[in-house]
Amino acid sequence: MTPAARLQSAAEILDLLKKSRRPAEEVLKDWGRNNRYAGSKDRRAIADKVYQCLRARERLSFAMDSDAGRSLVLGALHFLDGVSIAEIDDLYTGEGYAPPKLSETERNRLEAPDGEAPEWLESGLPEFVVERLKSVYGDNWLKEAEALMLPRAPIDLRVNGDRAPLIAGLEMLGYKPEPTPFSAFGVRLPADPPPNVRALPAFRQGTIEIQDEGSQLAGFLAGARPGMTVVDYCAGGGGKTLALLQAMQGEGRLIASDVEKTRLNNIKPRLTRAGLEADLRQLGPDGEGMEDLEGQADLVLVDAPCSGSGVWRRRPETAHKLEEKEVARLHELQTAILHRASRLVKPGGLLAYATCSILPDENERTADRFEADHPWFTPRAVAEVVDTPSITPEGAQTLKSIAHKSDSRGHRLRLSPGTSHTDGFFVSLYRREP
Repeated sequence: MTPAARLQSAAEILDLLKKSRRPAEEVLKDWGRNNRYAGSKDRRAIADKVYQCLRARERLSFAMDSDAGRSLVLGALHFLDGVSIAEIDDLYTGEGYAPPKLSETERNRLEAPDGEAPEWLESGLPEFVVERLKSVYGDNWLKEAEALMLPRAPIDLRVNGDRAPLIAGLEMLGYKPEPTPFSAFGVRLPADPPPNVRALPAFRQGTIEIQDEGSQLAGFLAGARPGMTVVDYCAGGGGKTLALLQAMQGEGRLIASDVEKTRLNNIKPRLTRAGLEADLRQLGPDGEGMEDLEGQADLVLVDAPCSGSGVWRRRPETAHKLEEKEVARLHELQTAILHRASRLVKPGGLLAYATCSILPDENERTADRFEADHPWFTPRAVAEVVDTPSITPEGAQTLKSIAHKSDSRGHRLRLSPGTSHTDGFFVSLYRREP
């Protein structure tokens, strides 16, 4: 493909994404399968341009006064890559597979200065999200936003056992693995070049799972131990389910529940591959289906439905689609779910609330509301639970420090790409009074 044809394809894919709720990764893969003439270098160049536009979408839309795929690509070429208008004219000729020539409106937008945009546009995030980041991170908000949106995120693995042999094996295969600093079972692979983890023998044998270190920590900090009755209340894809089972060392009972049967079905092959067992239960719309467990669980982990803003570095296409009213809806839903799940905790038992969000509406506000309405659940400090074989000694000290900064009582932990080099995660820990 010519450079111009690549740009035309990137614009078309961006328009597809605008109409779709599917992840960009899936849309790009489908495009590659349907356009076999595009070689690996072509697909990589197109994907790079698509993700560049997605991460800077707010700024580019403002500069071009349009969020059409063609406008985003043109804006990226000129304002981000520094390609001159004359050079763009050489690419946008309308000949063959090249994009049509520039319109007068497009030319005027490209010639206009790009420095008049509001400060929040530089982050690539919606304005209301930037205001939330400022309230949490103060003067460091832009650093956090850039870490959330700009870099290629590494791939983290969770090893079901000693990670040293896996690291050695990956090095022999030409990879550059690193041990994760917090999780004692984590291995990090650079995103460039993208590793094909699912093709590894260790993945097929159930030795490893793809799971961000922040997600691993949320499972480990919940406090699962051998012999417990544990409920993974919003199991989703099952990543934390498997982490909880690993901490339980095959002893005890784990119930993984979710309102979506498809999600539960997706957990089954992961359990089989890892040689683990769990009781999978589909919940009714108001939590029906867990009545027999009320007051019986030693631990309940609530990984609540959320905006997913903590994983925007992996799915930047979802950032601009989030609306403030949706965050408000999610806050109400999280409050209701946390209340229902708390009824399952036995006296003296543990409760952990987690999200993969960076927004205080879904994190601190939800936790504050729960604590006000449920005074019989008392804060459980992160410092009490980090001294575990699942967390490295050095990582434990750092997590104690982060938790203390997150909340004076030390029971809340806020992780982010800028602070902990993980996805954005929030965890709040409780114990029910006997």
